[in-house]
Amino acid sequence: MAEDILKILESKNIVVPQHHIEPLLAQWQGYQQLKKNVDAVKHADYDIGLTHIPGGDRA
Repeated sequence: MAEDILKILESKNIVVPQHHIEPLLAQWQGYQQLKKNVDAVKHADYDIGLTHIPGGDRA
């Protein structure tokens, strides 16, 4: 499973330095865990959207 990210990056011609592989794989596994649990969580506010307005939220 964790090696999937390396295959994806390789297919896009992205070279990952050896010393970055372990942290990258750990982060990828964390994302996969979060994705597994996202459907189990009840979201009461599906209709809320967040936006970023450079300079603040002035109207």
